[in-house]
Amino acid sequence: MLETMAASASPGGMIPEQVWDASPIHERRLHPGRPTGSAMPLAWAHAEFVKLAVSRNHGRPFDRPGSSGTDTGREEDAAYTFWWPHAQIRSTVAGCRLVTALPGAGMVHWAVNGWREVRDLEALDSTLGFWMAELDTGRMNKGESIDFTIRWQADGWEGIDYRIQVVSAREDV
Repeated sequence: MLETMAASASPGGMIPEQVWDASPIHERRLHPGRPTGSAMPLAWAHAEFVKLAVSRNHGRPFDRPGSSGTDTGREEDAAYTFWWPHAQIRSTVAGCRLVTALPGAGMVHWAVNGWREVRDLEALDSTLGFWMAELDTGRMNKGESIDFTIRWQADGWEGIDYRIQVVSAREDV
């Protein structure tokens, strides 16, 4: 694959986005293994070339997520679970910390197991385009639950209560 990618590069070493893989059409300057006239250079094409070269050197895909379980024979547990208003989760794995990610400034009013031990946590600007409040749920056990609602800085209380169940790592999350 590295040789094929290198062979399709321009004289200046630019790797094309697309390579012609059919019979030649000379009048359109389309030849097998040569650029089709699409964008060139394209940074991702060069990045994939580098990733392929590094992976070949390592003898495996170097950018494979560590939680795939193939290195250790078991899957690793995630340290965090994210709840978003547009992607609401219903459960989290025991031992995971819960992060509520909000599209604007606000405060998370939360408690455990039916609104016991109520706490308020101001969401912090992540500087990534959302605000986040990391709830201290890491010591919760299977069968417990997290209840919360949101008070938006601009609009006040949302008026909706959310509940997230704590499950074991083997259950559907």
